[in-house]
Amino acid sequence: MDKTAIPLPTLRALARKMQSSGLNSLALDGKHWSVRLTFAATPAAPAPAPATVPAAEIFPITQRIGAPMPGTLLRRHPHSQQDFVAPGQQIVAGEVVALVQVGPLYVPVISPDNGTVQSFAAEHSSAVEYDEDVLTFRSP
Repeated sequence: MDKTAIPLPTLRALARKMQSSGLNSLALDGKHWSVRLTFAATPAAPAPAPATVPAAEIFPITQRIGAPMPGTLLRRHPHSQQDFVAPGQQIVAGEVVALVQVGPLYVPVISPDNGTVQSFAAEHSSAVEYDEDVLTFRSP
């Protein structure tokens, strides 16, 4: 693999930012580099007034947590009988929700946000690939 390869999550975030900024195309060259950005020509229009949404109509967002690297998913610590989290449980940002074992190394799977666990996408002791869904949760 090329040493300058962009990780897939970084590439996805870049694509989302490009889309939200109105960027139509991005051309990258090599060998002494060149970058070209093309934006859509948009007529200057007044910005619409921000819409207010009643609190009762704000829906929670379903998010996923992916495996930080390929390995074996452990939903509980090897010396414990209890899973880190279970469906319906509240989690907070930074909480360990699982582990990925790679040889003798245990890599924590960390919650990026507060929310409620909905379901696990992978079973305990199952093989997972990089960024494969481990669990889904709803954040407020």
